[in-house]
Amino acid sequence: MKNSIVELPESLEKYRDSIEKTIKPYIKIKFQKQKNMLWESKLGGDPYLEIGMEYPKASNGEYLRLLAQINFEEIPPIEAFPQKGILQFFILPDDMYGLDFDNPCVQDTFRVIYIPHVVKSEENLIKDFSFLGDLEEDWYMPFANEGKMNFSLEYMPIPWDDYRFNDVYKDMWLTDEEDDDYMEKLNADGSRIGGYPFFTQADPRDSEDLNNHDTLLLQLDCEKECDLMFGDGGVANFFISEEDLKKLDFTKVLYNWDCC
Repeated sequence: MKNSIVELPESLEKYRDSIEKTIKPYIKIKFQKQKNMLWESKLGGDPYLEIGMEYPKASNGEYLRLLAQINFEEIPPIEAFPQKGILQFFILPDDMYGLDFDNPCVQDTFRVIYIPHVVKSEENLIKDFSFLGDLEEDWYMPFANEGKMNFSLEYMPIPWDDYRFNDVYKDMWLTDEEDDDYMEKLNADGSRIGGYPFFTQADPRDSEDLNNHDTLLLQLDCEKECDLMFGDGGVANFFISEEDLKKLDFTKVLYNWDCC
């Protein structure tokens, strides 16, 4: 087998050149259940919030809750993404995890916030978040435990459920067996930054008004370590256009999650 950064099943070796043209780098995320410092990358926990900063709320006055926080100084460099600063993802902890399916780009019941300069000193940070209160009985987050994020640089080809798959491979005809091998061996499950997304249903970007969100900002898939799960075996994705990412403009992020 030809040496490559991506391992292919034998049935797909003859398509290697075409498949390798689609390869993208990404940052694989693995979780470790533990408490973290306020400025560290993490799932859940207390956010990085400097004294004087406003805590994010939905338009109905409800406090949003920290879903995830990424400190870019902790991840391997990846093209188009920042090399410093903190990116935070907040959601409303309701039965839809803050997603409005009719308006998935309107940041009301979810929020994506970028903080370019990070101060690693608790003296300058809010440490008491008791004002948030306990969640009501019917309100909950998609994880049970706060988790540390561990990162590694990996590579992947386009998965079959990406809305661009058929256009990319318009001249490649797979047999039923090859199609099954591609779906099974080259899927995009797992939590990551960058690369390609995974869906249990369908790619929401397969529409003219959303297909400019070409870059996967963050994907959170089921993880046993922190009991992370969206719905019934679901996965969440946040998308952005590469142009907006390079400008550090996170105001038009697309949020999506689906489940079995």
